Amino acid sequence: MKDTSPAYLGRRSFLKHASFFAVALPALEFGTLALAGCKQARSLAETGPEQLPNVPWKTTIVAEGEPGEPLIVSGTIYAPDGRTPLEGINLFVYQTDATGVYSTSGGDNRSTRIHGLVRSNKQGRYEFQTIKPGSYPDSRNAAHIHAYVSGSGYPEYWIDEYLFEGDPFITSADRQKFGGKGPFSSILTLQQGSDGVLRAVRDIKVERCTNNCTRR
Repeated sequence: MKDTSPAYLGRRSFLKHASFFAVALPALEFGTLALAGCKQARSLAETGPEQLPNVPWKTTIVAEGEPGEPLIVSGTIYAPDGRTPLEGINLFVYQTDATGVYSTSGGDNRSTRIHGLVRSNKQGRYEFQTIKPGSYPDSRNAAHIHAYVSGSGYPEYWIDEYLFEGDPFITSADRQKFGGKGPFSSILTLQQGSDGVLRAVRDIKVERCTNNCTRR
């Protein structure tokens, strides 16, 4: 999907300059968000996710009281065959806030405020709690969550954005590109529970690549 808004956060630039700054630590039952300190953030930027121990399979990437509709996204990460659950695959996500702004500090891509890292468990499961992102201000870009994956034998690469069914800015081209894949579709169906929380499921099938693995 081509983002034309001035608010667009260049993914390649983000990946180059900001890999895993201030990664969210696990939160008990989606409690208060804890962030890594500056020293650890520098270490994360230097080493990458594969070197991080004890990354949780589920986490919260927003602080308590973050404005917006609460959203839980979950799913299973599979091997390229689409059937074998994979343990130990890193999923890094980042997004705008409810107003469609990335809320970076310093005027660059290095400190996108809403972001986090999970690592699939033995069943291949992952889960993160956030808020539903907003579309870029004064744009016709569908609201979305950016993501990339990596793991042993799977060099880091971008996957299709998480989109949300019912968004008026999802185009027929988006549906042709991202839809029709069953549980692997990146256009997510939202269900609101009695607790008022939106929930969505997306499974991921990892790819093997040997050249130009960091892709848009």
